[in-house]
Amino acid sequence: MLPFPRTPATAASLRQLLQDRFPEKARPSGGEILTGVAAIDEALGGGLPARRVTELVSAGPSTGGQSVLARLLASTRAARQRVALVDGADAFDPSCVAPDTLPHLVWVRIRGIGEALAAADILVRDGNYAAVAIDLRGIAATALRQVPATLWYRLQRATEDGVSAVLIQTEFPLISSAACRLLLPTPFSLDAAGCAPCARLAAELPAILNRTRGRAPIHGAPPHEEEAVA
Repeated sequence: MLPFPRTPATAASLRQLLQDRFPEKARPSGGEILTGVAAIDEALGGGLPARRVTELVSAGPSTGGQSVLARLLASTRAARQRVALVDGADAFDPSCVAPDTLPHLVWVRIRGIGEALAAADILVRDGNYAAVAIDLRGIAATALRQVPATLWYRLQRATEDGVSAVLIQTEFPLISSAACRLLLPTPFSLDAAGCAPCARLAAELPAILNRTRGRAPIHGAPPHEEEAVA
């Protein structure tokens, strides 16, 4: 694991750290990135779509959001893929995942939506990650709702121009530009089962595909939305 400490969490220092650690881009393949959670991978048609933003809404502390991160780390580790985590509320606990899943992880520890978006923009453009997870849970809803829609569309365009699958975890529907939105219904006490949940428990995690949208144009109005349920 390559931790990026919360202080100082500046865009310039993060960019320099990545340049030093990864002087050459390790371009991941396209397609889908398996999360290791059957309900999510099936709902998305094979996994997180590369070059797309997927929003995962975890409305409560026991809906399985932390377990999804743990399974994503295990799945990408098995595939020898790199993952970046933007930890918006500095809430990720590495002791709650299997130790052998951490060496391929870049963990950016910050507080606040401004730093989270700045770090995400750099990581998505970096080209070294099969998946970039952005955990916005724990950030005040008032701060999140004040983010202009143009910034989410900027992240979407950067994702389309890159190679990574982007997974944004929120506590309520937020990302208007996301290609897909999944809901983890409550209550579901998977996280309460303990740290480092096993694959058997992850297989029981329910997920609802709430919305899909086609490829958004680089310039122009937001695309038409289609409602779907899995």
